[in-house]
Amino acid sequence: MNITSAALAVICLVSLFRLDGKEAPSEAPPGVSIRRDVSFLAPGREEKLDLYEPSERPDGSKLPAVVIIHGGGWVNGDKGRVREYVTGTSLAKAGYLCISINYELKAGKRWPNNLHDCKNAVRWLRVNADKLGVDPERIGVIGGSAGGHLALMVAYTGDDERLSPKQPYPGVSDKVGACVDMYGITNLLTRRETEKDGTPNEVLKGHRLFPESREEMPEKWRLASPVNHVDKNSPPTLIYHGTADEVVDRDQSKELHDVLQAAGVDSTLRMIKGAGHAWPLRTKDFDLTGEVIEFFNKSLNKPVREVGKVKTDRPNVLFISVDDLNDWEGALGGNCQAKTPHMDRLFAQGTLFTNAHCSQAVCNASRNSLLSGIHPSSSGWYGSTTAMRKSYDRVMGDHKMLPQHFKDDGYRTMAVGKVFHQGVSDYGDKTADFWDETGPKYKVKGELLKRGGGYGGKHFYPFPKEGSQISNHYGKSHSDGNSLCAGPLDREDMPDGKMFDEIISEWAIEKLNEEHEKPFFLAVGFVRPHVPFTAPREFFDLYDPAKIEVPKVPEKEMSDIPLMGKSIAYGTIKGGDHFAVVNLSDRYWKELVHGYLACVSFVDAEIGKVISALEKSPYADNTIVVLWSDHGQHLGEKNHWRKQSLWEEATRVPLFFKAPGSRAAKCDEVVSLLDVYPTLVDLCDLPKAPKLEGESLLPLIKDPASKRSRPVLNTWYYGNHAIRSNDWRYIRYRDGSEELYDHRNDPGEHVNLAANPEFASVIEEHKKWLPKKEVLPAGTKEWKPDKLDRRVDDWKASGSIPGWLK
Repeated sequence: MNITSAALAVICLVSLFRLDGKEAPSEAPPGVSIRRDVSFLAPGREEKLDLYEPSERPDGSKLPAVVIIHGGGWVNGDKGRVREYVTGTSLAKAGYLCISINYELKAGKRWPNNLHDCKNAVRWLRVNADKLGVDPERIGVIGGSAGGHLALMVAYTGDDERLSPKQPYPGVSDKVGACVDMYGITNLLTRRETEKDGTPNEVLKGHRLFPESREEMPEKWRLASPVNHVDKNSPPTLIYHGTADEVVDRDQSKELHDVLQAAGVDSTLRMIKGAGHAWPLRTKDFDLTGEVIEFFNKSLNKPVREVGKVKTDRPNVLFISVDDLNDWEGALGGNCQAKTPHMDRLFAQGTLFTNAHCSQAVCNASRNSLLSGIHPSSSGWYGSTTAMRKSYDRVMGDHKMLPQHFKDDGYRTMAVGKVFHQGVSDYGDKTADFWDETGPKYKVKGELLKRGGGYGGKHFYPFPKEGSQISNHYGKSHSDGNSLCAGPLDREDMPDGKMFDEIISEWAIEKLNEEHEKPFFLAVGFVRPHVPFTAPREFFDLYDPAKIEVPKVPEKEMSDIPLMGKSIAYGTIKGGDHFAVVNLSDRYWKELVHGYLACVSFVDAEIGKVISALEKSPYADNTIVVLWSDHGQHLGEKNHWRKQSLWEEATRVPLFFKAPGSRAAKCDEVVSLLDVYPTLVDLCDLPKAPKLEGESLLPLIKDPASKRSRPVLNTWYYGNHAIRSNDWRYIRYRDGSEELYDHRNDPGEHVNLAANPEFASVIEEHKKWLPKKEVLPAGTKEWKPDKLDRRVDDWKASGSIPGWLK
C-alpha cells in the first residue's frame, strides 16, 4: 500500500532542526505545550518523562494519550531526541497528550526493569488522568527500534503478572488500546543478520537486552519476544519497517504481522521502500504522521456515542467556508508563523488537497462558481452580483444551486454567515429555495460603523479602534482602499461584545445540538481573515510583533511581468496598493501580516468550536465535513495585495473532505473548487446535476496517490486566464501576453519562462485547456475595455509605469 503524505505537519519543523540530527529544539512549536523532566517512577529514580499536550483543548474534554518509548539498543537513547520530539509534537497537535519517557538502561538492571518502567508510564497516566485531563481508557503506545520492542511488549503483556511491576502503582492496570511499532525486534529467537541492502541471511543475531545467550536461556529469550504474547485480545497494531534495514531484519515485522493476522488482531504492516534503520515519522522522503494519527484516531479516539435519536443513515454535511484564507495553516505549510491547531487537527482526520484552486479569485465569482458548479467563463459571472441575479434563470435553467439540490432531495438545509457573497444568499427571491433555516446577520451601528469610513458589507466589521490607517494617513482620496488595515480589538470595539464569526459558530453549534428528523446540510460561512484584519486582542498576542516576517519579494520581481499583469498587481488604492503600504510606514507591511495571522488564528479557534461540537454530537460518525476557502490572499507577493490575480497566492486554497470511513491523507494532485459539488453528489448519492463542470474527487479520496490529468482553469474577469497543472502555471492575458512558471523549481513564481523557447511545447500543451468558447460578462453584448485595459493604455501613452512595478 502506498505511503501517503501526512494530514498534519509540525509547523516549521524542518527549519528548526535536521531530521537526522540527535538534538531536538528546546522550544515547543505553535499549538503545543511541553513540560520536561517530570517524575513518574519511584522517588529517587533519575529517569523522567517529557509531556507534550495541545495548547488548547475543548472545555471538559478528556484527551486520549500516547506513551512514546525511545530506541537506542536498550543501552542509550533519550526521551528528547528528534524522533521522539516529532512524534510528541505531531500527536499533540492532533489532540493527544503524549509522554516521552526514559527507562532503565544500566547493564544488569536493564531487563525487565526497562519494561517495568514503560508499564509504569501507562500506570502514571491512569493515576494522574483527572489532573492531566486524560481518558484512562484511551491510551496507546509507540516506539522505534528497541523502543518498538518495548512498545510491543507493553501492548501484548498488559497486566501480565510475570512481566508487570509491583511498585509504585500497585493494582493499577498497564493495558493499552493501540500500538505503533517502528523497526522493532519482535522475536529474539529468530532475529537474523542482514546483507548490506537489508536482505536477511541465515545467520542468527544476538542482542544487548540481557547477557545470557540464546542457548543458555531460551525461555528468557522467548518470554522477552512480543510474538509469543499475541492472542485474540491483543490491541490493534501498526507496524513500520524499512526494506533496507541492516540492524533489525525486516522479516521480524513480517513474522509479527503474520502472527497477529492468524490471531484475528487488527494489524497493518507498512514496508518503507529503501529505508534503513532508525528514522522519525517524517523524513525528506516520506511522511507517516498522518497515518499514525489516523491509526490512533481509529483505535483510541472514538468515544461511545448514543445515536438512537438519529433516524437516518444518509450522511449529513457540515459545509465550512472561510473567506480569503490562503495556505497559511500548519498542515499546508504556507507560512511557518501561522498558529492553526484546530484546523491542523481537523486536517489529520480526512483528505487534505494541497494543490486546490478557485475558478476566479474574487468572492462573488468564486462562490457562485462553486455553488453552481459552473465556471465563470461558461456562466459570464465574473464580478457583478447584480448581473448574476438578472441572468440567473438563463444561466441555471433546470440546474440547481448546491443547497437547493440537497434540499430538494430530502435534506434539511441550514446556513449562517457568508456562504454566498452577500451572506446566506445572493438571490433574495430564491433564498427559501436554498435554505430551510438561516442564521442571524451582523448588526453594526453608530460609532463602530463610522470607523469603516463608508466601507460596504457590515459582516466584515469592526474596523480598527482608530479607523483605517490608509484613510488616516493619506486622506479621503485613498478611501477606496481603506479596508487594507489591521488592529486588535477589545470587546467594547465589537457590536454586543462579539465578532460576527463568534455569532456564526454559536448558531452552528446550536444546530448541531438539535435533534434532526432528516439528514442535514449545514453551511457555516466564516468571514475572517477577510479585510479589515481585525480580531480579538488575544489572537494578536499569539504573535510577537518583533518576530513577524513579511513575504520575501525579489527586488526585480515585476521586471518580467507583462503590462496586464502589472495592471492587476496595481490594485485599487490611488497610487497603487503596494506603494501605499510600504510608504505608510516602515512597519506597516509587518502590521498587516500580523493582522492577517491573528485573523487566521481567530477563525481557526471558531472552526475548532464547531468541530468539537460535532464530535460531541450524535451526528459525529455520520457527517461529511467539507472545509474550503473561496480564494487565497496576497500579502505583498508579486507587489500585490488582496486576491484578484492569476498568481498562486490568489488562486490556491485549502480544500478538505472528511467522509465517514475515510482515512487521513494528503493529496497533491491539482484540483478545482468546481469539484466540490460533484464530490458531494457522489458522497451523498444524490441524483446527478445537469451542468456540473468539475469532476468528483471521490477517486482521490479513496486513493490519494492516484493521478488525474485535468488541470485547473483560473480566470480573472473576461479574457484573462491561468492554467494550473501539477507542475506548471501558464497565464495568458487577453492582450496575448503570457507568463509561465515551473512549480517544481520555482514555487514562488519569481521567474517568468514564457519567452524562453525551450518551454514552447509546455505552453502549447497548456493552451489546449484554455476555454474554447468564452461567455461575455453577464448583461453585456460586446466586450469593452475595462479599467485594466485603460490603465495599460495610459502607461503606454505616458510612459509612466510606476517604478515599483518595473
